[in-house]
Amino acid sequence: MIGTKNDNSETGQNGTWYDIIEKWKEVEISREHVSDDVSTGYQFNLQSVTGHLNLNTPDAYNLEYEIRLTLFDVLYGRFIGRTWRSRKVRSTQSEEQGQHSQIKLDLPVYFHTPILDLTILLVIEIVTYLTPKNPLPGQENVTKQRSLGWGVLRLFQSGVLIKDISDGGEIPTRRLDVYQGSPRALLYMKDPIESDPQIKLVPGCQITLTFSRHIAMNTIMHLMPENVLYGADEKLPGMAESYTKHGDIHDYFLKPRLMKQCVGYIDKLSINLGTTIERFEDELCKLANYDRLKREKLTDDGKSVAVSERKLMIGVHNGFCYIQKPQFAQVEPEALVGGTKMGSFGRGKRKDPSLISLSSSTNLVLRSRIQLNEMIPHSKVAIVFQLEYILSLPAPQSNVTGSVSSLRSQPSKIMVRWASWTPYTLSRLPEQPVTVTLNGGLSANPDSLLFYKVQKNQDGLNNNGSIKFRYLTSDQPIANSTSIVGQSVLSNEPVVGTTQLHAPDVVQVKEPDDSYSVEIAHLEMAGDQHPVHAPPIQPIAQSIPTLTRASYARLYNAGFPEILDRKGLLPEIIDANDLMFRFNLEKEITDPLQTNEVCVQFLAFTTPVQGPAEPPPPTMNSIFLSFQFYRFRPVTTQRLSLVRKTDSDGRYNDKAPCILRKIEAGEQLDEGQPGLEVKYHVDPVHMKAGENSAFLKYLATHYLHIDVWNGESLLLMGSLSVPLKHLLRGGNSAVCVNHEVDVVFSEHSDVAPTFTGDLSKGGSVRPLGLSKQYRGRLHLRLGNVGYPSEDKSSIRMKKSPLVVADLTGCAFHGGSLTFALQNSGSVRANRCKGRKMIESNSELSELLLLNATRNEEGDKENAEAGKGIDADRQRKISRMNAVRNLEDENGGKPQTKIGQRALLNRQEKSLKERDLKTISSYRERLKSEHIMEMLMLSITTKHTIRPTLGIAEFVELKLKNPFTTQQTVSIECNSTDFRVVTDSREWRYFKGLAGLHTPVEENMFNFDPNSSLPQIYLRPKETVYIPFRYQSYEADHEVATQGPGHFKPTPTSLQPVKDQHSHGTIKSKVVKAILRTSDGRPLSILQLTVDPQPHVVDQTFRFYNPEQTFLKKCIRLPPFNNNSDHQFHVVCNDPEIVCQARSLSRDEPREVFLKAPCGNSPSVRRFFLAIYNDPFLAIPAQIWQFYVHSLQRVDVNSVLGQTSRFSLVLRGTQTARMVQCFSSHPEEMQLSPSERFLLPANGVYEVNAGVRTTSVNSNTKYMYVNVVDTEYHQLIRTWLVAVKAREPMIAKEFDIELSRSGGKGNNKMITYTNPYPNRKKFVLMTSRSDLLHFRDVNMELGPGEKTTIGLRFASGVAQSGRFPVHIFINDLEDKNEETFLINVTYV
Repeated sequence: MIGTKNDNSETGQNGTWYDIIEKWKEVEISREHVSDDVSTGYQFNLQSVTGHLNLNTPDAYNLEYEIRLTLFDVLYGRFIGRTWRSRKVRSTQSEEQGQHSQIKLDLPVYFHTPILDLTILLVIEIVTYLTPKNPLPGQENVTKQRSLGWGVLRLFQSGVLIKDISDGGEIPTRRLDVYQGSPRALLYMKDPIESDPQIKLVPGCQITLTFSRHIAMNTIMHLMPENVLYGADEKLPGMAESYTKHGDIHDYFLKPRLMKQCVGYIDKLSINLGTTIERFEDELCKLANYDRLKREKLTDDGKSVAVSERKLMIGVHNGFCYIQKPQFAQVEPEALVGGTKMGSFGRGKRKDPSLISLSSSTNLVLRSRIQLNEMIPHSKVAIVFQLEYILSLPAPQSNVTGSVSSLRSQPSKIMVRWASWTPYTLSRLPEQPVTVTLNGGLSANPDSLLFYKVQKNQDGLNNNGSIKFRYLTSDQPIANSTSIVGQSVLSNEPVVGTTQLHAPDVVQVKEPDDSYSVEIAHLEMAGDQHPVHAPPIQPIAQSIPTLTRASYARLYNAGFPEILDRKGLLPEIIDANDLMFRFNLEKEITDPLQTNEVCVQFLAFTTPVQGPAEPPPPTMNSIFLSFQFYRFRPVTTQRLSLVRKTDSDGRYNDKAPCILRKIEAGEQLDEGQPGLEVKYHVDPVHMKAGENSAFLKYLATHYLHIDVWNGESLLLMGSLSVPLKHLLRGGNSAVCVNHEVDVVFSEHSDVAPTFTGDLSKGGSVRPLGLSKQYRGRLHLRLGNVGYPSEDKSSIRMKKSPLVVADLTGCAFHGGSLTFALQNSGSVRANRCKGRKMIESNSELSELLLLNATRNEEGDKENAEAGKGIDADRQRKISRMNAVRNLEDENGGKPQTKIGQRALLNRQEKSLKERDLKTISSYRERLKSEHIMEMLMLSITTKHTIRPTLGIAEFVELKLKNPFTTQQTVSIECNSTDFRVVTDSREWRYFKGLAGLHTPVEENMFNFDPNSSLPQIYLRPKETVYIPFRYQSYEADHEVATQGPGHFKPTPTSLQPVKDQHSHGTIKSKVVKAILRTSDGRPLSILQLTVDPQPHVVDQTFRFYNPEQTFLKKCIRLPPFNNNSDHQFHVVCNDPEIVCQARSLSRDEPREVFLKAPCGNSPSVRRFFLAIYNDPFLAIPAQIWQFYVHSLQRVDVNSVLGQTSRFSLVLRGTQTARMVQCFSSHPEEMQLSPSERFLLPANGVYEVNAGVRTTSVNSNTKYMYVNVVDTEYHQLIRTWLVAVKAREPMIAKEFDIELSRSGGKGNNKMITYTNPYPNRKKFVLMTSRSDLLHFRDVNMELGPGEKTTIGLRFASGVAQSGRFPVHIFINDLEDKNEETFLINVTYV
C-alpha cells in the first residue's frame, strides 16, 4: 500500500500558512460550465494497476512507479484543479520475470465539485522512475522519468447512478484501458476521446478503481477548493485530529470532523498607507489617467480620474480557500468620520466630503465592527485583508455618439494592498491592538491578484503602510448580558450554605441578548390581578446539582430505546452545550435525505431539591406531559411513573434521576423498555410545495415547549423549552442530542410585570419579572433520522396562484345528470354507464323507502317502537319480522290462496305504479335544476388552496371576454373569507409575494350602488386579471380534558384512540366567486376547494381567572426594528374575544388589549391571536395560543404566621366517584379530608381548608385546590384561593449584626413570659427558616413562667445586607400569641 506524496508546503501538513500560499497553484473551472451551485463530495479508490509495466527497461535500473491524477475539461480544453501525485512504489512481478506486473494501491482520493457534465474527465497517468543500480561517481541522484501511459474516466454519465459510501454494500469496480504517450495529447484531441483513432492502447495494461459519492464530506467542503484532489492522509487546516485507519495511512476524509469553531471580532480597524491619503490617491489617480490616455492613444484631454469608493475585504483563509464568504466593508478617511469619534452616530448634519481636506488624514478607518462567525483556532488559518479602490474613469471618446448611459463615467477596480495575520500562531491572543504590514506589487497572495506598485521612502526602503486593529474572540457575541445566580435574581434574599441546610449548588448562566422587554398589564381593579403562566423559552439557570458520572452511567444503562439511522447504525451525537453550533439551511434543503423522522424520547425526571427560602417541593409519584410539535396536533401523554433507583450501597438517592415508565391500565407498569418515545414522520410528499424549507427553518429558529403535570393532582408543575436547531442533520444520516432542562413554574408578579422577546423568532416572548420556582429537571433525548422521500421527482414545483378561466365548456355525454355533476372533476370519457336514480340520489331513495314502510302491517307499532333507532337497525328488524311471518305461514294448514295471491299482485302493481309516478315527478322537478348546474359547470374554473390560520392565499383569475360587445361584470363571492382585492397597492403587494409579473391596473374596479358588489368593465375580446384573496381564522377550539391523555405511542408514530365524537381538524369546504354580466347571466365561476392545514404555534400563555367574569389584559410590545411606519395589527379567531392593537407613534410601544369571557369552573377557553406587522395582513409574524382557565375564586384574609380556616362546597356528579383533594402548596394549605373519599352522586360534600403563610409578601398569593377522580384521573373541580396576608402586631423588635462567616456570635437568646394564669403549650415558627433555627420549637410554661428561646442564625451567607426575620409564638390551635421581629444585618 502506498500513500500520497506529501509536499509539506503544499498539503499543509507542515510549514506555515505563507508556505502554502507561495506553493499553492490551482486552475479554476469556468463558472459558466457549472451546472449547480451545490457541490457534492466524491471518492476515488485506486485499487491496482496490472499489465506489462516494465517493457524495454534495462536491468541496470531500479524501477519505481508514481500515479498522477488530474481533472480535465473537454469543453474548454484545459486541465483544472491541480495534479495529485502518489508516493513512489515498486511493482509485484509474476513468475515470468519481465512479462506481467501489478501495482497494489488501495488508495482513496477525495474531491468535491458542483458540475455534473459528461465533458469532465479524470485523467490517470502512470509515470516510471529509473534509478541506476550501480551509479557512476557523481551520478548518485540522477533519475529518469518516463510516462508509461494514461487513461481517462468519465465521471458523470447519463443514466448511471453513483452509489454513496454510506449506503453500504459493494461499490461497482471500474477497469480502464491504458493509452500510450502523455495525457498532454488531450489538448489537441476532440470529444469523444475514447474513439479517437490516433491513440493506441498499452497491451494488457488496465487500471482498477471505484468511484462513489461521499455525503459525509459536506461538513468540510468549505475547507477545500472545488475540483481539487486530496489524498486520504492530507489533513487540511481546520480538520480535527480524527481519522480512520486505512491500511498504513490515516484517512481523515472518510469520517471527517471539524475543529471547534469560535467567533472572532475585528474592531477599531485603521489603515495607514505610509503617506497622507490625499498624496496617495492623487498619485494613484494620475497613474490611472496616464494609463487611460495611453490605452486610448490620446493626448491630455483635460479629463481626470476620481476616487469613487474604498472597499476593504476581510476573510478567513486556510491556505487553500476562504472557509467562509469574505465580507466587504466601506473605509473612509479619518477626517470624514470625525477622527476619534468614528464609532459614534451623532444627530448633527454630516458635512459634505468635498469640503473636507484630506491633507491631514493619514488613516482609513472602518466605522463598524466585523464579526467572523466561522473562525477556526488553527495555526494555518489566517485573516486576510484586501484594500481595493473603485476609480471613476471618463467615458472613452468612441462612445461620444452613443447612448446617454455610455457618456457616464466608467468604474475601474484597482487592487491596492493586502495583508494577512495568523492569530493562533501565538501562544496567547494579544490584548493590545495588532499592527500588520501591508503588501503590494507582485507578492504571492491568496487570490493570485496583481496589486498596486510598492512604494519607496526617502531611504529606498519599502513603505507600503500598515493595518492596525484589535482582535477579540468570544463564545458569544459581545453584548450587555445579565448574570443570574441561583434564586437571588428575583429578590434581595441571601443564598445560604451551611452544613445543616444543604443548599443546592449555584450555577451562573447568561441571559440571551437578542430580546426586548414586553409588558403585560392588568386591566382589572386594584387587588384583582390574577395569575398568568407563560412558559420559559430559553433554558434557565440550573437549580439542582449536576449528576455524578456514576449517576449518568446508571441512567443511560437503564435500557432506553436507541435511535438508529435507516441502516441500523448509531447516529451522530451533538453536544447541546456547544455554543458554537452552526447550521447551514442551504445544505439542509439540498440534502438527498429529504424525509425527516423526528424522535422525542422522555427518559427520566429528577425531583427538585428544596432551596433557600423555598417551601419543600410537593411529592410526586407520576407525571404526564403535553406539547405540540410543528403543525401536528397537540399531544398529551399517558401517565409516567417515577421509578427510583438505588445506589451501590442499596440506598435511595434523592438527587438521582427517576426512570420514567409508562403506566398501563390497572395501574400496572409497562414491562417493556423504559421511557416514552414519540415519533413524527415528516415527508415532503405529504406537504405543500416549498414547505420543506419552512419546516427546516422552523427547526432552526423554534423551541419545543413542554408542560409537565403532576400525575396524581393534575396540577401544572411547570414548563420547559428545548431548542430544535440541533435536529438539523448537516449532511449526516442521523443525529441525536441529549438535554437536561429545568422545569420552571412561573407566576405573575404585580411588582414587575415585564416580558422579553422578539417577534422575528418563534417563542421568544418570555417572562422576566415573574416569580419562578424550580420543580425538577427533565432528561430527554431528541433525534432526527433521514430517509429518502417517497416522492420520486427531484423537484416539486410550487403551484402558481394564476388561474386561467375555462370558458370552453364541457359536452354532456349522456347518463344521469346527478352522476355527471358528482364526477365533474374526473377525466371526461367517451362512454358513460347508466345508474338507477335511487343509487345516485339519496333523497329519492329515502322517499321510496318511506312509501314502502307505510304499507307494511303493523306500521304504527313499528314506528312507535322504532323511534330513536337508526335506519340500519330498523332495516334489520323489518327483515327479521318478514322472516318470522313466512315461517308462520309455512307452519299452518294448507289452504287455497289463489284469490289471496291475485289480491297481492294487484297491491304490488299499484305500489310500483305509485313509485314510478314518484320518480317521474321527482325527475321533472329536478331536471331544470340539474341542467342549470351542468351549464354552470361548463364555465366553472376549479382551483385548490391549502391555507393555514391567518395566512392570506392569493389567487389571480385570468378572464377573457368571449363576446364581441363590451360587458360590465359584477363579482359575487359566497363567503366572507373570500373577496376581491380592489386596492391596487394591496394587489401589487401580493403579486410581489407570489412572484407574479402580470400587469396591475389602477382604479380597475367600480362598485354597484345597489348591491355594493365590485364591478369591472370589459372591452370586446379583452383579457383582464382579477385578484382574489382568501383568509380564514377558523381553528379547532376543542380543549382536551385536563388530565393524562389516551394516546398510545407506537414504534413508528403516535396514534390517538379512535373516538366517534372527536371533531378532528377543520373540514374542507368549497367557496365560489360568480362573475355575472349586467343582465344577471353568469359569465364565469371561480370555484376554490379549501383544504385547511394545521398551523404553527409560536407562544403559549395560560391565564387563570374567576368563573363567570371577564379576563382583561394588556400586552405591551416594544417598537419594531424594521424601520416601518405601518401600524401593526392583531386578529383573534374567536368572535367572542375582543382584541385591539394600539400604537401612538413609530417609536412608541405597541399595546394589545384582550377581553375574554370566562365560563363555569373548571372549563378552559382556547383561542389564537395572530400578530401582523405588514400593511395588508398577509402573513402573521407570530401566532399566540391562549388558555383561559375558569376557576371558582375564594378570597381568604389571614394573619401572617396564623392559620385561617374556611370551607369549600363540593357537589357530586351524576355517578358516585372516588375522589381526592390536592393542594398546590401543601406546606401552606392543608385540606381535610386529605385521603381518598367517596363522593356520592348528586350529593354535597364539605371540604375544610386551613391556610398559614409565613413569608412576608404585600401581594396576593394564589393557591389552587384540585379535586381529582383517582380511578379515571379526571379533574372534577378546581378552586382558585387568593390569600391576602397581613402582618401581625409586633410585640418586640430587635436589631442585631452578625458575621457572614459565622462564629459564637450567631447564637442568640431572647426571653418570653407566659401571660396566662394557667399552664399552656406554645409552638415557635419563623418566616425565614433558612436563616434562623430554634433550639426547641415546643414550649410548655406554667402560669407567669419566664423562659429563654435559643436562636441559632445561619452562617456562610453569600451576600451581606439587612434581612427581617419574624418569630411567631402560637398556641396549640395555631393562633398567634405574640410576634417578634429581628432585623438581622450580615456584614
